[in-house]
Amino acid sequence: MCIRLVAAVAAALLLSNCAIHPVPEDVTGVDTYHIVRQIRCETRAAAADLVLRELKRLGTDNEEQAADPIARRLVAQYEADPEAISSFSPNLFPGPKYVQVRNLYNVIYSAAIAYNFDLTMSEENDLGTVLDFLGPWTPKFTLAASADANRGRSNERTFTITDTFGKLLTQLNTPVRGRRYCDGQIVAANYVYPIAGHIGVDKTVMTFFQLALFASLAPDKAAPGAGGAPTIADKLTFTTTIDGSTTPKATFTPVGKGFQFMDASLTGLAKRVDMHQVTVGLALSASATGYLNSLRGYLFSRLRGTGALAPSAAVGNVLVANTLTANANTPAEQLAALAVDQLKSREVQLVPAP
Repeated sequence: MCIRLVAAVAAALLLSNCAIHPVPEDVTGVDTYHIVRQIRCETRAAAADLVLRELKRLGTDNEEQAADPIARRLVAQYEADPEAISSFSPNLFPGPKYVQVRNLYNVIYSAAIAYNFDLTMSEENDLGTVLDFLGPWTPKFTLAASADANRGRSNERTFTITDTFGKLLTQLNTPVRGRRYCDGQIVAANYVYPIAGHIGVDKTVMTFFQLALFASLAPDKAAPGAGGAPTIADKLTFTTTIDGSTTPKATFTPVGKGFQFMDASLTGLAKRVDMHQVTVGLALSASATGYLNSLRGYLFSRLRGTGALAPSAAVGNVLVANTLTANANTPAEQLAALAVDQLKSREVQLVPAP
């Protein structure tokens, strides 16, 4: 009975979080759907902040220009009701006076982002027993017996999602049955299990547009002076290790003759290692890059030029790349997914057959 009690206690401690099919919610209570939802909403918040930041700059008096009344009105509206930014459109700035303003926002709205998730969960549950027997002879004879039960399980889940900034801002948070997609979804950083919290996509978004608009960001591996759609990719890796051990022991006082239990002990180890990689790629559509030079001049000088931005065309193709498959609906989404693929492909070594 005592041995069974020791075993039961050890098993309860070691197997309380045991999983046959390891998934993220085993540790955090946050499933894959909500992990993706959090990161998409984080990206949407970064895009909204970018739009609002440009509106504030346009709607503020400075040495080179007076505050624009349209921008000032929109800033007041969106600060009073942040969700109203879902209805923002570049066409709210009509006429030839605002051509470059429309171009700027059309570039932002046509940009795309791809997220490649590689979630790996591994779990080990090891349980060992040691039984010591005491014999009736003199000198005393002891006999030890042991047994182990070791188990390991792992699961790797990988997939790719693409968005355009226009879709994130105008469609993602549309109310459905009175609830918005991002309601209560933006959370703080989770330093124990980072993938379940804020991961800093806003920094990647801001860096991408700063480089694209002000620093002549070029496509990866582009030749010097070559044109093409700007891209950028960040790879984030988070590893969380949780382990615990226990060694309960029961000691008995021998009574009577024959072999009897002297003591019994169990050793156990429960270990969980979750390694999550999120590779984020951003790209502008090829149709938007032709206006970057004039936009850079406009943003530096604050002077309004001319020139319209051609809308990007939807392709609706499934992109099958070296390391991922993505449903990329626009050229910019395809380029963003390819930026992710280029970064991940550097990890793959092709070994020719003998």
